[in-house]
Amino acid sequence: MGDVGELAGLLERIDVSATSPDGAIRATVSGRLRLTLDIRSRDYTSCSETDLAHRIERLATTLWIRYHREYAEVEEAFLGPPGADPTPEDRRFGQEAADLTVTATSPGGWVTVTSRALATWTVRLEPGIQRELSVDRFAAEAIAAATGAIGAYRAGRMRLLDRYYDLSNGLPPWRRADSPREPW
Repeated sequence: MGDVGELAGLLERIDVSATSPDGAIRATVSGRLRLTLDIRSRDYTSCSETDLAHRIERLATTLWIRYHREYAEVEEAFLGPPGADPTPEDRRFGQEAADLTVTATSPGGWVTVTSRALATWTVRLEPGIQRELSVDRFAAEAIAAATGAIGAYRAGRMRLLDRYYDLSNGLPPWRRADSPREPW
């Protein structure tokens, strides 16, 4: 097992993308959750706000699945496979983490993103957004809302980790050298 700086470097190299079936929308997640969103201008203005929101929701779900898979592969290659079976406490933590729901709104208030454990996504767009915002401004608002939701989830998950495992030691117990168990 290498040091934490080496693991951080490996995680920084993660780069995943997803594209809508028609190729109109492309999103990427790089490194430690840097997001991009590209939408063809003609597609941005030609679909309804509801359709645009649903397309982004599906893309976000696909993107998160890909990112999580890559992250887990890097982590396991670096730290080794999970250890012992989960304890009841580990299972309670895992369930609360899986149920953790967060919401964030973009700085301009145009886009609101709600996510459950970063696995499912709901996007709400304010009426008139396509008329009022350029495609680039829309993308910036959507990225800001998604980034806010991710930050809120990570903060909430850290609070759960601390409540269940007392992070005064710095790492959750399944990532400490003396206790190789993974929470579920």
